[in-house]
Amino acid sequence: MAAHNVANVSTPGFKRQIGFSQLLQASGNDAMPLPEVAVRRNFAQGKLTETRNPFDLAISGDGFFQLRAGDSIVYSRQGQFKLAADGTLVSPQGYVLQQQGGGDLVLDRQAATIQQDGTVIEDGRPVARIELFATRDPQALTPVGESYFSAGAGAMDTVGGPVIRQGMVESSNVEMGDEMVAMMTALRQSEGGARLVQVYDDLIGRAISSLGQTR
Repeated sequence: MAAHNVANVSTPGFKRQIGFSQLLQASGNDAMPLPEVAVRRNFAQGKLTETRNPFDLAISGDGFFQLRAGDSIVYSRQGQFKLAADGTLVSPQGYVLQQQGGGDLVLDRQAATIQQDGTVIEDGRPVARIELFATRDPQALTPVGESYFSAGAGAMDTVGGPVIRQGMVESSNVEMGDEMVAMMTALRQSEGGARLVQVYDDLIGRAISSLGQTR
């Protein structure tokens, strides 16, 4: 899991995974399971980085963007968008940013200004608004790829007082130092588990040997 976090340290909007479950495999022996720990996400905000790209959007505080992925709706804090030929704002995966009330956000020109509250300004007048959404239990969200989530049957509420920063993106909240410590800890646990398996095998071997001698 730590390795997965490290692999996504540069993925905008990625949320660090916490907890792990693994099986220790001793050579020539069945796997010895460790107690399972459910995978959880750390939804703490990542650093906001200025890009000066007018279609890069970062959320400051709570909330997720709502996007259309084919016939499905997904949510994300990944705010790297580009203007498609049809005027929609699309993510690197091709997901389309949604506007207030639902439906694709469509811009007429590249000079749009997006205000802090999500209001989209073109030619000096508001033409649309980007809403942010939140859930009381973000751990119930189902990951879709690395930075996107599905709410399933769960309810998503609109965020009151949203803060959107135009020309910025939210970086991954993975801290390399923390992940290195996590990987070293997992390695030590793995080594300790392997030794425990060996001791267990030795004890079983001695017990079988003792039973054979008493017959």
